[in-house]
Amino acid sequence: MDILVVPFPSEMTFSEITSSASPLSGLLHLPQESSLRAVSPMVEAIESSGLIMGLDAVSIIISTMIGYVGVLIMAYGCVRALYEFLMSGKNHDHKLPMIRVHLGKHLALGLEFLVGKDIVESIVHPTWDDLGKLGAIIILRTVVTIFLSRELKEVEEELNIENKELALEKKRLGMGRR
Repeated sequence: MDILVVPFPSEMTFSEITSSASPLSGLLHLPQESSLRAVSPMVEAIESSGLIMGLDAVSIIISTMIGYVGVLIMAYGCVRALYEFLMSGKNHDHKLPMIRVHLGKHLALGLEFLVGKDIVESIVHPTWDDLGKLGAIIILRTVVTIFLSRELKEVEEELNIENKELALEKKRLGMGRR
């Protein structure tokens, strides 16, 4: 049984990683022709200094953190909405629109963070395939955010109308007692 020994990426230059002989070349989704390109001395110096691999690692770490923040915001919003719903008791009808508004705001904010994560992920080594997927994801999440925002505005308007009606009703009741 043979064991394949793969050098750690920080010990390899970008040219070595992207060459067709490298076991990591398929992971980067780079075209096979990238090993046939002419490389200037400046590019070789940058590649050998580890800046490319460092930028790749930093972008992965940053995009992962941004993704976790987005998911945490959405999870917090869901937990908070569930808690408020359960604690409202029999007053679900009066509290439900406000709970929906708070939940929707958390979901919209979380989606914005996930779009940011996708953009950061595609910065270092974008391919046309990755850019196409990124565009589709951004369009989908943007459409969801737009519809969510539209519904939030409608719910907030309904709440404002209900609050005005309640204020008028209280005013009428107050006048009737005199």
